Amino acid sequence: MPTVLQFRRGTTAQNNAFTGSAGEVSIDTDLDTFRIHDGSTAGGFTLTQNTATQTLTNKTLTSPTITGTGAIAGSFTGALTGNADTATILATTRAIEVSGAVTGTANFDGSAAINIVTTATSDPTITLGGDLTGSVTLTNLASGTLTATIAANSVALGTDTTGNYVATGAVSGTGLSGSSSSEGGTFTVTSNATSANTASTIIARDGSGNFSAGVATLVATTARYADLAERYTADSDYDPGTVLIFDGALEVTVSNQDASPKVAGVVSTDPAYLMNSDLQGTLTVALALTGRVPTKVVGPVHKGDMMVSTADGRARAESNPAMGTVIGKALEDFDGTEGTIEVVVGRL
Repeated sequence: MPTVLQFRRGTTAQNNAFTGSAGEVSIDTDLDTFRIHDGSTAGGFTLTQNTATQTLTNKTLTSPTITGTGAIAGSFTGALTGNADTATILATTRAIEVSGAVTGTANFDGSAAINIVTTATSDPTITLGGDLTGSVTLTNLASGTLTATIAANSVALGTDTTGNYVATGAVSGTGLSGSSSSEGGTFTVTSNATSANTASTIIARDGSGNFSAGVATLVATTARYADLAERYTADSDYDPGTVLIFDGALEVTVSNQDASPKVAGVVSTDPAYLMNSDLQGTLTVALALTGRVPTKVVGPVHKGDMMVSTADGRARAESNPAMGTVIGKALEDFDGTEGTIEVVVGRL
């Protein structure tokens, strides 16, 4: 019969309550393992089997090497340090938290790729240099507005720009103005030109090529019209070609007497020169005093006939006129009853 060597043995609870001598060994019959005692620690130290599932309490594992595959299960209440030679799959999902300039979370269980979506917690500042200066702040990594300042004298026209450019436009003289307010715009010069007799304006011809003016200082070489006229106050607005006499409430009135010695002249159509042009009055007429002028006549008239007044503001031919009655001489023949011909007034 062989010799049997036996150690102290008991349940896990019994071993936990037992404090053995230093170097003493006891057997845990529940775990089927040894307990090594140091003479002061209750329960001693348990030796773990390869296939055993154990709960480690207040234990520190220093640089263990973990091999194999499968899920790691269990719980640790103490510090866990070390490294693993192979990747393992966590039995439960864990969360990774990111902090610093960005924050965010991502959950993974080791079975797929990990994507971390982050959100900025502070705004980065982008600074520009060179010919452009300025900064932009991006809020939570969204779009931002860049405010830039172009450095002085850094843009060369025709090289760094496109389109037309108007710097400062200037006009001079009375009645001129001009403006342009944008790059690529057109500088437009405007004037206050008019064909009317208006002070401090530029003279412009009307649709017929005519204009009105006040006093003009000219050196005349030619004139379109031939009569010299003077302005007089009248008692009515008389048509050009009407024969007037010195009579009536004002200075002149229509001829009302045949061969009147009061004859004044003929109302001018377009005088070449008008004297007394600033005469004030409700009604004034330009009276032709000398030169050729269209005149209302009754016929017959022969060229060269001396003309005298009629009683209705016209002229007729007279072969033997009295002193002071002659208006002028006919410049053309007229065989009709009433009409208008040119008469050279002031010629006796």
